[in-house]
Amino acid sequence: MKSKIAVMALAALSLILALLAGGPAASAQAADKPLIGLTFDDGPSPQRTAFVLDVLKQKGVKATFFLQGSHVQQYPDLVRRIKAEGHVIGNHSWNHPNFPDLNQTSQKQEVDRTNAAIKSITGTTPKLMRFPFGNSTPYSLDYIRSIGMSGGIQWHWEVGEPGDYECPGAAGVQKYVMDEVAPGAIILLHDGNDVLSCPASQWDYLARTIDAIRAKGYDFGVVAPSSTPSNLNEGSYGVVVAP
Repeated sequence: MKSKIAVMALAALSLILALLAGGPAASAQAADKPLIGLTFDDGPSPQRTAFVLDVLKQKGVKATFFLQGSHVQQYPDLVRRIKAEGHVIGNHSWNHPNFPDLNQTSQKQEVDRTNAAIKSITGTTPKLMRFPFGNSTPYSLDYIRSIGMSGGIQWHWEVGEPGDYECPGAAGVQKYVMDEVAPGAIILLHDGNDVLSCPASQWDYLARTIDAIRAKGYDFGVVAPSSTPSNLNEGSYGVVVAP
């Protein structure tokens, strides 16, 4: 009980600070409980994205999907489903390169090509950018801001246990997520690329982890742009808000 009271008190303090600061963070007021933002990178993939969407639908959870442009082009029906089911879509580059290794022209192309592919399918240009590996450059940050995007969207990474892409198994992924849970935390997960080589049994983590997070007194939100950086989420210009 004491821990639950402490969590709620922290959430209330975060809310007051958000209201004082203004901007999108105030949207979190729509929630009655502290929010967690589940985010999925590298998709869509035919192997796992539909499964993730099925679980999220069953559990009544909205999430944020940072899509890889080349996969968007390959699997447009999955992109349409993500959009239709009320999830937020962000840009995760076209080919998942390390941006510091690219020249400025290539960095711009990675962003623009992915935005164009997503817009051609959903009718909407993403407002959020998550750079592959979390690695941006001064140029890429300036560029995305110049076109009205927010990023790079990082995640809560305090404990630093193996993530899902390292194939720690269902129990390992659940432990990683639960140890990173905090009011307003953005959680890094994947539904494409490296994680596809993990055993299928690892995916049992998702439904169980959603239940475990709710049992701790949290609910789920989506990532929205923010005018101020989040110390909790590695300086991300993003905030978890009610869907």
